[in-house]
Amino acid sequence: PPRETKKRRLIEAAPSFFQPGAATTSALSACTICLGRNPHNVFSCSAETLWDGVTPAHCSKNDKGRLLNPAGTTLCSDWQRKAGCSSSSHDSKHECSGCGKPTHGAQTCPRGQKA
Repeated sequence: PPRETKKRRLIEAAPSFFQPGAATTSALSACTICLGRNPHNVFSCSAETLWDGVTPAHCSKNDKGRLLNPAGTTLCSDWQRKAGCSSSSHDSKHECSGCGKPTHGAQTCPRGQKA
């Protein structure tokens, strides 16, 4: 039988509206270069295509690991997070690293691999 742990007891006692395993697993964040959610080193990703292997990647990283759009502008890394960036002092850097649109970041890009 599986080892009885406090975590296992809590999961098994969870109300039925929780999906099985929901308390123990979570989706990976999308990589800001390839928009993939598969396990890989997102800090050193240098993919030339998105996760689908077909669509060209919109951005790249410079030698310091900063996101660059095709024009060479450094993008706001906070903007790529699910919560976004609340600063209005650098709106020109608020561009999705996956598609270039200013309306969202990498985590909510329609081109991203689904969670």
